[in-house]
Amino acid sequence: MSSKIVAGLVVGCAALVAACSTTTGGTPTVSDSSAAPSTVAVPAGLDVGRFPTTIREVPSPSNENAWIIEGNRMAEALIQVNEVDPRMKIGGAGLRSYPVLTGIQLKQRVPDATYNAFYDNKMRVGMTTTRGDTFDNPTVATRIGLYRFDTPDAAAKALAAIKAATAGQRQIPITGTDGVSATEFKPGTVDSYRVEGPFVINVSGTAPATDDAAKFVTKAYALEIPKVKSFSPTPVASIQSLPGDKDGILSRTLMQQSSALSSLSNAYYGLDAMLHRIRDISDADIYRKAGVDLVGEGAAIVYRTRDAAAATDMAAALVSTTRADKNHVAAASPTALPQAQCTERRESQTFNCAVAVGRWAATAGGESLAESQQAISAQFTILAKNP
Repeated sequence: MSSKIVAGLVVGCAALVAACSTTTGGTPTVSDSSAAPSTVAVPAGLDVGRFPTTIREVPSPSNENAWIIEGNRMAEALIQVNEVDPRMKIGGAGLRSYPVLTGIQLKQRVPDATYNAFYDNKMRVGMTTTRGDTFDNPTVATRIGLYRFDTPDAAAKALAAIKAATAGQRQIPITGTDGVSATEFKPGTVDSYRVEGPFVINVSGTAPATDDAAKFVTKAYALEIPKVKSFSPTPVASIQSLPGDKDGILSRTLMQQSSALSSLSNAYYGLDAMLHRIRDISDADIYRKAGVDLVGEGAAIVYRTRDAAAATDMAAALVSTTRADKNHVAAASPTALPQAQCTERRESQTFNCAVAVGRWAATAGGESLAESQQAISAQFTILAKNP
């Protein structure tokens, strides 16, 4: 790819639609207690350690957080990379498939000339998706990025600055889509840009030969342009009005307390953003079959599914899929919560647990089994008491 790829965020349900109102901050309010789903019994003696067991107040978003919310919305305008080539299945959050603001994260994601052009023209937020045939050193890979500016004119100026900075590089023709500026970033990698309204689309393709990489870029634009054209961005003047929570899902998610990317790791988003984050797109059917339509991410991940049966099946499928990987082995469930299933990642000696609570499914991890068991127990308690 056209920038150094390092590991980023790792992404390891009764719905509130009828019982609670959507909030812009704070806790959801019950509009009709008689219509609220029944709570689930919390086992006696459940060890939750230091983790809270009550819903938390979600403040109205800061300007930075509001743009992150918009970035997660922009996932709807990104194709899945395996549509370009079915070999490109592996990637997700570990390859930065999540929103990015101007700063060190962007600088690690795009070439220097692109970073300078975006910074100078006040890029607001980007959303990218990256996959290849393997996670490390892929033979074939593609990154697709969608970067938001205040106006189409600002986006056009950013593209003009990139073109000026890359004028000395080998220019690569991209057929079938007008307005694309593409260069050979290095042999076998084509980095390209095109403006669509207030967005700059960036497609970077990698293959054994530059001509093959150009074919990936060409196909990606043919699929991506219609997606961007059908997407309705939130007006700049309304960004600050985006809700800090949706249907109370974030208030019911354990908060990530000590992350340098707090605006990224305390977020809610839909199925599209979820699928861009998962490591192997082959696992997408787990989420689709469960009817996942909303995800809350904090120190645990909470998924809203179609119904209780779907949540149960999804939690089981997540555990089964993880344990099928030779790098993972089964680990003990919490003593008082045997329905929560845990797994150890042997190479890193980290742990992850999954459980279903009504229409919610949840996952939580940690550096020790005890921490993971306590986190999933606390998350279970929150969802059980607040269905």
